[in-house]
This record gives sequence, C-alpha cells and structure tokens, in this order.
Amino acid sequence: MLSLILFVALVISFFVGFRRGLILQLIHLLGFIVAFIVAKMYYQEVAHYIRLWIPFPQLSTESGLTLLVEAFKLENVYYNGIAFAILFFGTKIAMQIIGSLFDFLAHLPLLNMINRWLGGILGFLEGLLIIVVLLHLAALIQIDFLQEMVQNSTFAEMIFEYTPIISNQIKDLWMNA
Repeated sequence: MLSLILFVALVISFFVGFRRGLILQLIHLLGFIVAFIVAKMYYQEVAHYIRLWIPFPQLSTESGLTLLVEAFKLENVYYNGIAFAILFFGTKIAMQIIGSLFDFLAHLPLLNMINRWLGGILGFLEGLLIIVVLLHLAALIQIDFLQEMVQNSTFAEMIFEYTPIISNQIKDLWMNA
C-alpha cells in the first residue's frame, strides 16, 4: 500500500512540475534547498526546545529495543528528526508562499514544451527528495503500523537504496548531533 502511495506521489510531483514549467519549478527547488539548509543549521537548537514539549515514547523493559535506544542514543535521533522536520517543512511552506508570487512566470511562452518537460523532471526530483525526508522521519517514529508499512514497502526500500547521498546526509545529521 505504501509503495502505491509513494509511486502516485512521484507521478503527481512530475505533473505538478510539468504544469509549473522549468522556471517556476526552479524557484520551488530553490525553496527546497533553502529549507534543507535552514533545517540543517538550526535543528539542534530546536531539538533542545522541543524536548520540553514532546515526550519521548517509553519502551517497555521487555522490549529488545531498550538496548538499541541506549546504544544509538535514539532519544537524540528522535528529537533531531522531529526538529529537522519542523524546520524543513515550515521553511518549505514559507518558500512555497514566496514562490507563488512568481506564478506569472509559468505562463510566459518561453519554449513552452521544453519548459514544461524540464519542469516535470525537476518536480519529480523535488517530490523524491521530500519523500526521502518523510520516509526517514517515518522510520524514526515508533508506531507499529507505521514501522510495518515502511518495512513492507518495496518502493520505500528502493528509495532508501537508490538515494544514498541524501539518505546518508540525513542519517549523519540526525545521529551525529
């Protein structure tokens, strides 16, 4: 089920980019990059503050995950991931609003078909990057049905496997803080 959702999200991302065109999609991709940089720069400070507001899920002492939590400082990874997501998506939404001010550029008759196809490709890449961040966040959240969905999705497994640069970047950020 998750594989189908991810596939549909990527197809929709392509068509959104196709509709926007290259110029407008570049503006949105720039928003993604800015959001990633802002999240990377400030997630540790935000993680410190959200510890006061968001409780870390308690694991039973019978759970085999207790050793894992202690070994990998899973509590830090949990808060770093949540802080990163808050900053990333908050900044991304703000950049989307700013980018929508340039919506008129999508209607300029500059190389219309090439503009659309290149926009579609960039839209697909932007959608893929957002999905990678969401999948890593979902892998951190310790809710059984969510964990099962991610683990049982061949499409999610392919995304983790074939996006090593961004996946490793996210893991390094969240685990080495």
